[in-house]
Amino acid sequence: MDCDFSEFSYGYAAIREAEAELATIYRSAAAPVLPSLLQEEKLGWDAKLQYVEYCLFLQFKRVEYVSRRHPASPTWSYVGGPHYRFSIDTDGHQHAALVSLESALSTGTDPGHIYYAAPGFHRQHEFDAAYSYGGVLENSHLVSPTEFPSSTGKHHFVADLAGGLQVLSEPRRPERIGQWESMRERARVRATAASNRPRRRDMTLGGLEDAVQESISRLGRDVPRTIDAPITRRLQRSAAALGCGLILLLVDDEDALG
Repeated sequence: MDCDFSEFSYGYAAIREAEAELATIYRSAAAPVLPSLLQEEKLGWDAKLQYVEYCLFLQFKRVEYVSRRHPASPTWSYVGGPHYRFSIDTDGHQHAALVSLESALSTGTDPGHIYYAAPGFHRQHEFDAAYSYGGVLENSHLVSPTEFPSSTGKHHFVADLAGGLQVLSEPRRPERIGQWESMRERARVRATAASNRPRRRDMTLGGLEDAVQESISRLGRDVPRTIDAPITRRLQRSAAALGCGLILLLVDDEDALG
């Protein structure tokens, strides 16, 4: 049995909740990005929520509800009871794009997450209730793309009504199922750590002059230093030799000026 509501409606509700929650942790860096169908095929994701020092990507899936009325279902024999499922074609370009993005997020300097997001309900009244109290994401399954073996055909994500989770055709419990509450808390901890990170000490004018002189030397140019001239004038002359301008912001802290 299909959902009573569309994937678009679910996606809107998920984006709305995610924005509200993440706005309490991070400062927004851009409006949500919702690619066109052609762009989605290339990018893999349905929504991108971008914040300062964090980014969340979501690919929405519309679940099927499998009950006793569907004993011929390919997943019924594994579960043996009512359950929800959605399918992923791991041979497709879209899934490959998501796996590549997940790898980039895990190894890059900018933190973020990418998830398949699917509701854990299928009736309109359940959706309405979850939406009214902000519980759509808390009652959803957030699944990392790498939970599905790459280039091995079609796989089903299955969630039974008792909370059991499997990835078929090889039944196993996923290792990286995301719960919205715990993911939100990790993001909050990361943001707090970033705000407590010691600030880098400002460069002195002498250090800046040395760096500019090194750039000039690498270009094979020679701009002799006039020690008697003020250092700001020497810096302006060196910047001109590089074909650029230089704006200096002076501060009251004598240590910063060196």
